[in-house]
Amino acid sequence: MDRETAVFTPLGDVRELEPSKRTSRGTDGGDESYRAILGARAWNRLKPDVRRRFSAKPGRGESIRYAGTMQTVELSAMGWLFAQTCRLIGTPLAPYRGKDIPVSIELIRDDRLHGVAWSRSYAFPNRRLFTVWSTKSRGEENEFIEHIGRGFMMRLKLSEKNGGLMFTSVAYEIAIADKKFRIPSLLTPGITTVTHEQLTGNRFRFTLSVDHPLLGRTIYQDGEFYSVVNER
Repeated sequence: MDRETAVFTPLGDVRELEPSKRTSRGTDGGDESYRAILGARAWNRLKPDVRRRFSAKPGRGESIRYAGTMQTVELSAMGWLFAQTCRLIGTPLAPYRGKDIPVSIELIRDDRLHGVAWSRSYAFPNRRLFTVWSTKSRGEENEFIEHIGRGFMMRLKLSEKNGGLMFTSVAYEIAIADKKFRIPSLLTPGITTVTHEQLTGNRFRFTLSVDHPLLGRTIYQDGEFYSVVNER
């Protein structure tokens, strides 16, 4: 799987060094999953740009891409430990702290898991580019499943908030021999909440928070992004 290499300049400009073979134009008929799970009334309360963004679906060999700056990447001591431990099963969490971190986001089709893979590549200072990777697919109980790696997954509830989209984890599970087992909440990083808030133009705000029932907030990220529309 090829990855984009880019030079990040101030928000609003990305200069490509190695153009991706994929484009951000293919939607392969569109994605009705978000509308179906959210319901027509809540879906129609979303701002038009949010509906457009979450109706797009990358076709085979194509991608949808965004770029921007994660203004805050915070980890508590326990959050840092969770992030490091999770590297044993994949890369679901950024393992470093930072401010104003350039980030690129790429969505590609994942036929194996019947969903869309989301990658976020963080350009932390003086470190190699670190890519967080997971796949979202539609679950059986009107929810999304976020596949983290090695059988670990997170069940997500979808809701509308002030015209934006919110994902909230309701359970962490592991699949072993075609059976799923729920992981006790105390052994997880906490309840994960991700919000997608429309700003002006093609810009949006991404916020991720993880709150443990005993340890409080373990992880927090907040940033501003925009659609990469100048693909070849």
